Amino acid sequence: MLVGFVLASALLHAGWNALLRRHPRKDAAAVAVMSIAGAASTVVAAAWWIATARGPLPTWTAAAWTLAAGLCEAGYFAALTRGLTAGALGPVYTISRGGAVLAVWPLSIALLAEPVRALDLAGTALLLAGLAASGLTRAVPRAAAGWALVTAGFIAGYHLSYKFALGAEAAPPAVFAIGMWVAVPVFAVVNRVSWRGGVEAVRAAPRSTVAAGVVCATSFLVFLVALASAGAGWVLTLRNTSVVFAIGFAALLGERPGPRQLAGAALVAAGAGLMGAG
Repeated sequence: MLVGFVLASALLHAGWNALLRRHPRKDAAAVAVMSIAGAASTVVAAAWWIATARGPLPTWTAAAWTLAAGLCEAGYFAALTRGLTAGALGPVYTISRGGAVLAVWPLSIALLAEPVRALDLAGTALLLAGLAASGLTRAVPRAAAGWALVTAGFIAGYHLSYKFALGAEAAPPAVFAIGMWVAVPVFAVVNRVSWRGGVEAVRAAPRSTVAAGVVCATSFLVFLVALASAGAGWVLTLRNTSVVFAIGFAALLGERPGPRQLAGAALVAAGAGLMGAG
């Protein structure tokens, strides 16, 4: 069942990224998506609190790591919107997700005492080959690849921050809800996007923007439930099989990835799956 949760989160994550890629004003749309995701997860967090009678952030440690996660989320959305503006969904998504795995695994081993296995080493080799195939092609603008790597760093940051917050007994829905409400104003100030801009983004594409926000919230909430029950490295690597779904969504958007990009996505997915196996 845990594997099913992670794979469902992977599909949903690739889906909302594709919806964001379609929007003409990605920075304003990101404010709308984060706000909608924050509102949706706040409702879930309130229901969780009532049902479990458990405080959302029972310790200062949980609160500190939740704040850190929110700041990383702001950086993630800022880098992601720039990457998706500079390049196509397929390579940007593949590089960002694969790069995050390479960042998280050593930290998970060092900080969370996750085991190192032969499968992990083999999976890492496949990931490196996949990233090289996806990013080192003339079809991928240098700016897009660069922002995708920055995105990868922020993914690693929020992933570990969420894991530490959950380890400090924070409630999963509350962690994401608070993280989003921290991220929204930080992102808006850094990118000079007003609340009115977010409203206009919804008006410009109401169905896809609202859908992206709801799907984003659902994806992360499912992901956090899985993260609370398994190792950070394992969850992230298995979830990053979403690169295969992203290539499918990219095709629906009219993108035509080349053979090297397709091979790169397949290698990243295979490497992630191999590292997450067992």
